[in-house]
Amino acid sequence: MQSNFVQTSDIRVHYLQQGTGTPVVLIHGFPETSYEWRKQFPALVDAGYAVFAPDTRGFGQTDKPGTRATRHLLASDIINFMDALDIPKAHVVGHDWGGIIAFKVAIDWPDRVERLALMDTLCTVWAPRAVHGYWFKTQPYPEEFFRNYHRQFIEALFTGVSDPELPPRPLSPWHIPPSAAALRWATDEDVDHYRQAFADPDSHASAISYYRYALPFHVVSEDSDASHGERFRHLGEHEVARMWLHEEGLENHPLFEHFMDYGPEDRHKRFPNPALWMYGTYLGRSPAEREQPADAIPTGNPFVDQFSRYFPDLRARQVNAGHFFPEEAPEVTNETLLAFLAGKI
Repeated sequence: MQSNFVQTSDIRVHYLQQGTGTPVVLIHGFPETSYEWRKQFPALVDAGYAVFAPDTRGFGQTDKPGTRATRHLLASDIINFMDALDIPKAHVVGHDWGGIIAFKVAIDWPDRVERLALMDTLCTVWAPRAVHGYWFKTQPYPEEFFRNYHRQFIEALFTGVSDPELPPRPLSPWHIPPSAAALRWATDEDVDHYRQAFADPDSHASAISYYRYALPFHVVSEDSDASHGERFRHLGEHEVARMWLHEEGLENHPLFEHFMDYGPEDRHKRFPNPALWMYGTYLGRSPAEREQPADAIPTGNPFVDQFSRYFPDLRARQVNAGHFFPEEAPEVTNETLLAFLAGKI
């Protein structure tokens, strides 16, 4: 893989590149960098693709200008990156936050995306049990946590253990039980890379900006008189913070039952081209759903239903691994991704 830089219309982007052929753009998740895709590069290049993996704004070696994040800004960064490299159209693959960005690219610039693959991510609907989404909006807890525990955060996230252990709520949502250490897949080299990359305070600020400002929570309610039959109530960051600090706990706050939507402006849009949703075993399916084949599309709540909503040409695959399956389970990830890009699934 070649490590390169390109100046886009407003920021300098670091990216990894290898191969020739049809372009594939890989967008990493949080708190990762383009390094996340090191196990996908060989398979994609061998299959005849030109692979590009940028560090997103605020992470890795890409510029960290400190501007307030929006989904449109982050998606525009990818379009500007493709423009700077003269890539008119590409397959786009995103994991975690990279999937949030990839979705926005596809839904607003569908003519630039051949096929879209989303890995353990979401479109516009937040799952209530992803409690870190509420914590990030509770100033100054994230600021103090990353200042004091950024090294331990990376260690715990990728190995299940840290010294010292991460603090419990309300200081953080990242108190990972020691039993998670048995799930370790990251090597010392992997942990060192992510630890060094996330040591930069500007990356802490970027992470907070992504979650706090680019994901504005809205309560959705049906209203036949409203546009597209839905009405939205925006919850400011202070109201969300009060949910996190609720005296009886977040889960007992009356608004916790809602699946918040952070992109109501997109709910009427559709991406017409083929889309793939891969998800890990984190997604607790009902006993009936677990009896369905691995390629069944989950349904039954606003989180899983969002994928069918946005993608009329959707296929889904469950991966028997955790959230970081591009790194933890690269074989099945690569096999599924290559079959999808080739039009075989």
